[in-house]
Amino acid sequence: EEVTMRCSLLVIVVLALSASASAQVQPFKLNLLTTSAKFSGAVCLDGSPSAYYLRPGTNTNKWLIFFQGGGWCTDLEDCYARSKTRLGSSKSYPATINIQSGYFSPYQTQNPMMYDWNMVHVQYCDGGSFSGRNETVTPYKDTALYFRGHRILKAVMYDLLLKHKLGKATDVVISGCSAGGLATYLHADEIRSMLPKQTTVAAMPDSGFFLDYNGPPKYGERMRWVFEQNNATDGVNADCVKANPGNESNCMFAEHTAPHIQTPLFALQSRFDAWQIPNVLGSNETADIQEFGLDLTQRITRNLIASSPKHSMFLDSCRHHCGNVWTTIHDAKHTQASAFDAWYGDGFGHSPVFQSEPYPCVECCQR
Repeated sequence: EEVTMRCSLLVIVVLALSASASAQVQPFKLNLLTTSAKFSGAVCLDGSPSAYYLRPGTNTNKWLIFFQGGGWCTDLEDCYARSKTRLGSSKSYPATINIQSGYFSPYQTQNPMMYDWNMVHVQYCDGGSFSGRNETVTPYKDTALYFRGHRILKAVMYDLLLKHKLGKATDVVISGCSAGGLATYLHADEIRSMLPKQTTVAAMPDSGFFLDYNGPPKYGERMRWVFEQNNATDGVNADCVKANPGNESNCMFAEHTAPHIQTPLFALQSRFDAWQIPNVLGSNETADIQEFGLDLTQRITRNLIASSPKHSMFLDSCRHHCGNVWTTIHDAKHTQASAFDAWYGDGFGHSPVFQSEPYPCVECCQR
């Protein structure tokens, strides 16, 4: 009976501690950039103000700045439809959001390095990976469309610098998933230039290495339309643009941008990306997917890893796209989380983690 009572008390204490820890985790709070919308034109596709969410950390001088993903709009009809959703308008953004998984986890066991950092979630509402510099308004059907993603990026950074003491940061990790992962490749160096020289800055794009590839979905052509419609020449990596005279739209792709990135970068990428297989490759045949994975491996190794000893990656053979795999996919030594921590802690000199298994590899997703 005494043992039972002690066990019951232990359970109560554990539950109380868990509830207390959970209660201490603040939600991300909305920061709507109404002033920037009015005076600098930093607006979503529909003309509504751009926005970001912020969750302050106890490690007040360290920051994760994350760019939300969500694909692109690749023709005016697509952009019009998108402008009626949260990926093209801020009109229905909630006051708070609650994200506690993966690299957003506030728990040290799940997120060893960044669990107590300030977390910024930049809302994606421009449809062009934050690259738009189109100064004109595009009328379409019953609305006006704005392609101002690059203005949004700058407005977010200025707001964080002026209102939230980002300028005092000792460490900043720039990240994003999918289209936000591509944004990380495209804009890491510009963001780095906006921060103090003494700040340690690194990039961690997740599932953003989309190939310049024209399979049946015509992904390459579609992304070049995005580049032109957004007037993105001055909204992507400047060194890439200089290196591609007459072919500036190449710089809308991570593989062409990668050789010019100066900011230390750690890529999280699947060789058999679950979004790229249907939407870039356009085939579900095993042989085609295997060849596509080999092609991606060669391009990311040649254009990113070989371009700087400070770049590294976690390249896996699990079929996934983004997702909560921060602590689940691993090789013999590392998960994504521990590999990134080791690279960051070693001063950006840690060797890439690489799964080389052929497609399909179910065990690659869970071992």
